Parts: sequence; structure tokens; C-alpha cells
Amino acid sequence: MMQPSLLDWRAVRTASNTTSTTAQAEVQRCWRKPMVGRVKCNVDASFPTNSDRVGIGICIRDEHGDFILAKTEWFTPKSEVHIGEALGLLSALKWVHKLNLGPIDFELDSKRVVDRFHPSSRDFTEFGAIIDHCKLVFSTYYRNSSVEFLRRQANEAAHTLVKAATLSASFQVLVDVPNYIELN
Repeated sequence: MMQPSLLDWRAVRTASNTTSTTAQAEVQRCWRKPMVGRVKCNVDASFPTNSDRVGIGICIRDEHGDFILAKTEWFTPKSEVHIGEALGLLSALKWVHKLNLGPIDFELDSKRVVDRFHPSSRDFTEFGAIIDHCKLVFSTYYRNSSVEFLRRQANEAAHTLVKAATLSASFQVLVDVPNYIELN
């Protein structure tokens, strides 16, 4: 016969696993329109093997899912993935606040960046400094806005944009939907 403490541990462990599985199932698998009165900004970074550049793709859509603007840019030299993704978020935060669009839901497919953005603990690395800068820009310019994780499959517009970013000679702000991305 099992002791009560072992039974309690198993019950807690089972509940913990169920909660974790449920939370993972709730992560978006397809892009969704923002709520009424809000704008959504999807951000992605790319690290092509044939280039020393890191590409950044940013796509902004309104509450109806309609394209507003997009931006592609790149920087050198190539960085670690989490650094490039964090710099992509920082770039989006700096650019979008100048557009004065109201409440924004920023979405990116880097769980590491999003997870690091939300806790209050300090990280004294280069990555931590970039995240701290993101937090400063966000707290200074954004009210009633969010930074959230979504799966790459749901971030397809930004993912496609970012592929083109490193192929351009300069940064681009796109006012029309480029023919190489599909908005669903």
C-alpha cells in the first residue's frame, strides 16, 4: 500500500502534467485577427546559412486582418538566434510606436524572447540588456498592449517577409501587401 505522501505527490504531478499539456495545446497554431480596436504586429528574424546577415520581418495588420504596413531590415554580423530575435522585437517596438496605431499585440515565434520579456528577474548578459531595452521602450510607449508567443506556423506573414529581408540592399517599408506573402 502506498503512503499518503506518495499519493499526494502523484496527484500533484498528474495535475501539473495535465495543466502543462492543456496550456501547450492552447498556443496558437494559426494566425488570428486582433480584437476590435487593436492592431497586431508579427515579428520574425532569419539567419540564412549563405549570408552573414540577420533578417528582420515586421508585419502589421488591423482588427479585420487587413494589411497596414510591413518592414524588412537586416544587420550584420550574424548573431545567436535569441539575440537576433530580441533585436527584431526591439526594432519593431521602436518603429511601431512612431506610427501611433493605438493598442498593439506584438507576436513572435521566439519563446525564449517572450519568456524572458515577461519575468522581472534580471539577466546581466547581452541578451538581458537587449530585453531590458525592449521592456523600457514597451513601458515608455505602449499602454494596453502585449508581447506574446505564437508558433511559427501562425507567424507565416512575418516569416515569409523575413526571408526577403536579407536579399535587399536596404531596409524597406512596404505600404502594399507584397506579392510573395499571403494573408489569411
